[in-house]
Amino acid sequence: MMVTAIMYRILILSLLFAGSACVFAPDTTSYDAYGLKLSANDVMMVEARSDSKTFLVQFAPYNYTATSLQCSVDYDDPAHYVYSVDIGAQQNDRNPYFFVMGEVLPPTDQSGNNGTFVALWRNNDSTLAQQYANIGQPISCDYFQVEQLKFVSTYAHQEFMVLSVDPFGQFALVLATDFVFIYRPFANNANDIITVFKSTYVWPNNVTFMPRAADTDVNFTVVAGFVDQGPNSQIRSKPVVYLMSNNLTVLDTWSYTPTNSTWQARLTNAGSTGVWSAMYVMSVDINPFDPTRVLVGMPSTNTLILFTVGNGGTTITLTSFIDNGGNLGFGKGVAWLALNQAAVLNSAYSLDYSTWFSSQVYLYTNANATSLGAAVTAMIPNSQQPLGTTISPLMINIISTPTSLAILDGKGGILFFLATLPGYYSSTDTNKLRGTATIPVISQQVACIGGTYKNESGVHPCFPCANGSKNPGNSPGKLFIY
Repeated sequence: MMVTAIMYRILILSLLFAGSACVFAPDTTSYDAYGLKLSANDVMMVEARSDSKTFLVQFAPYNYTATSLQCSVDYDDPAHYVYSVDIGAQQNDRNPYFFVMGEVLPPTDQSGNNGTFVALWRNNDSTLAQQYANIGQPISCDYFQVEQLKFVSTYAHQEFMVLSVDPFGQFALVLATDFVFIYRPFANNANDIITVFKSTYVWPNNVTFMPRAADTDVNFTVVAGFVDQGPNSQIRSKPVVYLMSNNLTVLDTWSYTPTNSTWQARLTNAGSTGVWSAMYVMSVDINPFDPTRVLVGMPSTNTLILFTVGNGGTTITLTSFIDNGGNLGFGKGVAWLALNQAAVLNSAYSLDYSTWFSSQVYLYTNANATSLGAAVTAMIPNSQQPLGTTISPLMINIISTPTSLAILDGKGGILFFLATLPGYYSSTDTNKLRGTATIPVISQQVACIGGTYKNESGVHPCFPCANGSKNPGNSPGKLFIY
């Protein structure tokens, strides 16, 4: 009888394990699911392509558009599903590397590991990308190696989990519903490489916090997500922004409270606490030119918020916000491009998220400490900057390098806008582009035509001359009053 009882228990446990192993089966063809699949700085751009289980790597200089500066590297294990990739904005060009965070598809990987993983992929090639460009020799990904691969296997599957890397690429934070950890791949002591905390010890008042986006500066991190209000609450969850130190201590909290007369006041956010949904993503970007200014996008409320971090990095205060009307999707991605320039992705959906209308990137070039300016300066696509035939009109995210802009579409296509000097614009007209690479599509610097001008650096197009002024075409960065 005892043997029979033991076998019965083993059978039950096996069935339960088999059932749990089938829970997490992400759509590997989706470039929008679970996290940001694209990251870049002025040295390297990397895209996680889960459908082929490869990383697409493009090295700078990005204006050298031939495929010789592009290569791909296979995931270290086909069972490793990548949520997000990230690169420190100010990492140097010696031995470029990027961070990867994700989860092992059940039951285990080839080495028997399960749970969440984090790793650093380093290029150990002693020859710089610029040297390959100078001699016209194709670059190789054979020198990339995975380092400090770590697993957190004591927690169940995490539906909501974000990765954020400090500007110099010295550490990464992984923030999830059940746990958070600090990852220091360059620590001298092996025990210090990863430090894991139960999330209830981190988030205030023992709340259940479901992170959606985060960004890290040298001294602090800003993370946005939803706090579960409980099954008996009319509002199932509340959008919350935490300011925290980089040792995972929450310093200040801001929560979203809509005005009673608005349509946002009727939102229950009922779908935000179950499975991951593009409807409830968020975006965060700290201005690298002035870290006291932070943009947070909340597309489920169609709202973009500008915060100020004050008192030595210990408080966060709402400075201004933009409500973009009665659809959803405004603020799906945010990116600072200069001290006074920002880009905001508006992928407009119906309120039930059943119908996608359009995607545009709004460019603001008159931002200051208290607002993004009175109006949008320009929108992408436009006549000077079309999407072309290789980029899907459904744009799902944007990132900056931080002066250039990359757009990720729903099929994994990348449209890369290099910042240009005054008098020139970043053309994506395929009739003007050099090179043979199709992913990414990289812009080319083109002079403003007569009758238009551009008087500052940036990715924005040239503008028509104002009444009473002219530009005959030989000084495209200046206006002449007549």
